[in-house]
Amino acid sequence: MFKKSFLLILFVLFSISLYAQNNSYTIQYLKGNITDKTRAIKESTGSESDYLANRAIEYALENKELLGTDRDLDALVVAAVLSISDDYLKNSNDEEKVKFSEKLYNLYSNFEDSNTVEIAILTKLESIKDLLPIEKFVNNLNNKLKNENMNDMDPSFLKTTLSSLEKMGNTESFIILYYFYSADKYPKFEEEIEKTLITLSPNAVNEILGFIKEADSNQLKRIYSLTTKTQKLSKNNVCIIAENLLNRSILLMGDSSKILPEDIDLQITCLKILADNKWTRASDSVLSYFQITKSLYKINSIKDEDFTFVISSLSSITPLKAVSPLTSYLEELNGRKENGEEVSSSVILSLINTLGAIGDKAAFDSLLAVTYLSYEEAILSAARQALSGLRWQ
Repeated sequence: MFKKSFLLILFVLFSISLYAQNNSYTIQYLKGNITDKTRAIKESTGSESDYLANRAIEYALENKELLGTDRDLDALVVAAVLSISDDYLKNSNDEEKVKFSEKLYNLYSNFEDSNTVEIAILTKLESIKDLLPIEKFVNNLNNKLKNENMNDMDPSFLKTTLSSLEKMGNTESFIILYYFYSADKYPKFEEEIEKTLITLSPNAVNEILGFIKEADSNQLKRIYSLTTKTQKLSKNNVCIIAENLLNRSILLMGDSSKILPEDIDLQITCLKILADNKWTRASDSVLSYFQITKSLYKINSIKDEDFTFVISSLSSITPLKAVSPLTSYLEELNGRKENGEEVSSSVILSLINTLGAIGDKAAFDSLLAVTYLSYEEAILSAARQALSGLRWQ
């Protein structure tokens, strides 16, 4: 009997000792001052670390008003927030996740006097954004950008804010930052703002299209720059944006004699995107642009290589509708040639090759007429080849 009692006592003492060892950091936390509590959280691991982190967050919320701005308390909060494990959140149910998110948001709101704490919370959120509801945090950041002057913000906090919005931002974040970007409101932060906009742009296509409708020529170029720097836009959205940029740029041209070379560059670049993707939805726009560039070419406001590209692009974007305007233009140039006027060889070749690529028999007469005129051999050969490739059925 004595032996059994002795063994039982040993077992209890061993269990108590083992419990104390396994929970040594919890004991250190409970008995210690704020610095001891912080050390206990840093040194603990696993479920004990998560438990202590939660205790510390509750402690901070309960005592913040009394302690006020306190570096030791800030350090405790930072250690607690950063030590929360992904597994802890993954194993929580939806209700628990909501409660933890609310607790974290209260912490963020109560410690607005500490950039260190705010940065720690935002940094943590970046890594757990898919595990918790984060709408309140994003809305808070959006409101800060709208209502505060970025030049007056702590540089580290501003950098973290933009980094967080890059990963967690919504369409409102995009709209706010785009207005700063387009108005060049914060030139010294342009690089960071642009980086955030580029990342957010795939989820803000409708907003981008809205901005295009109101944009001036310089803003169009900035929008194009943004959308081409992201690899995450779908081809479909890239084409939709390019089409809208082209249409808006054409609309802004007004008096074609005032067109700037950089405006032409943007139009040609957008046209290349549409041609490469055979974007037939833009057929009417591209046909209109062809007529405009004919006028521009006449007054030497567009380079030969750009104008010939406009012509060749028609076979990819609007093949059937393009036959009539292309043959009409070829007939016009044939008439000039017949009257002894100088005609661009590159333009004639582009017309012939484009009509040949389309292959519609309606081009027969204008192509045949080329072979009876005193064009150089390369043009005559191209016309014969185009004629041989026309489809008659």
